[in-house]
Amino acid sequence: MNFTLLFPVSGLITAACAWLLWMGVWGKPRIGERGLALTLGFSMLLSLYALVRMEPITNWGLDFRLGASVALCTLIVQYIYVLGLLRHGIHGLGLFLLPATAVPLLLIPFLPDEPLLRVQASSMLETSHLLLSLTAYAVLTLAAIHAIMHLLLVRSLKRKQIGPIVQALPSLVEIENHMYGQVRTSAWFLALAILTGLTWQWESLGRFWLFSHKIILGVFSFVVLVTLLAMRKRAGWQGGRASWMVIAAYILLLLSYFGVRVVQSWLGIDPSQMPGL
Repeated sequence: MNFTLLFPVSGLITAACAWLLWMGVWGKPRIGERGLALTLGFSMLLSLYALVRMEPITNWGLDFRLGASVALCTLIVQYIYVLGLLRHGIHGLGLFLLPATAVPLLLIPFLPDEPLLRVQASSMLETSHLLLSLTAYAVLTLAAIHAIMHLLLVRSLKRKQIGPIVQALPSLVEIENHMYGQVRTSAWFLALAILTGLTWQWESLGRFWLFSHKIILGVFSFVVLVTLLAMRKRAGWQGGRASWMVIAAYILLLLSYFGVRVVQSWLGIDPSQMPGL
């Protein structure tokens, strides 16, 4: 049996949940918080089972294919959302988050499974670096979705276009608080990922490989996040500037792993010859 086909099933369930939420925007709610959490929980169990069947954990360490990396990030994002749904009832976030997580799940069976796109980790430092990097990316994904909602809400309020979608979104204060909380968390995870990655390079190679694309993009993303947090504390930054900075940091982090891997595969470059972040 091709267990990767379970990912599209999970994606279809997630898409169905998104459809029910969007239908609730234009009429009566079609699904409650607990029903949504249970349905997404079942979807997550399917993804987790398929991920385990891909055997990312081997006798010598981790062996993450591109599909496994995407699946793990999606699982982390969905888990955080379900946790927030049960605690705070954040329906509005699901309008954007659920479609954003359904698409990767639907595409996983079609992702290339080339050796150049695999990430292998055999040491504790390397494994820690990989897991910290994927967690940082997943949390920053949530922050980017909040940033998009923030831009949409600000634009609608300025134009005085208060439609059903805007009414279904959380308030500006709630969006900003969640966004900055996620930015802070992802900055910590990214800092630890950079530290463990550099430490692993020193132990394995006896030197730092500072000019790889992954390190440069990852550090740039971290700098953007730290700058945003500093300006928030110092000047109380709000509005579009902060949201665009979050989106920029997310794109940089996206390129630092998934983008670089795909480009390296196209160019036929072996990532093992360019130790990354």
